Amino acid sequence: MATLDSATSVVRSAIAEVLSVPSDQVKPSATIADHQIDSLEWVEIAVIIEEKLGVQLEPSDFAGARTVADMAGILHAALAAR
Repeated sequence: MATLDSATSVVRSAIAEVLSVPSDQVKPSATIADHQIDSLEWVEIAVIIEEKLGVQLEPSDFAGARTVADMAGILHAALAAR
């Protein structure tokens, strides 16, 4: 089972890849608004996560997320439920 830290790493990496920034610039405490992620980027992030972990998430699954850490928590819960 994936840990919360590993889920955070995957989310940070996916966001960094989509935004073309180093992953160390994607802080867990940063808000989604800080990164200005648009709807197409949400889809790209979900696809990257699916490719890396084999878990299918819809962009809407992250609808309640306010921070990168929130997104990681949602991913962690989805992995734990498998």
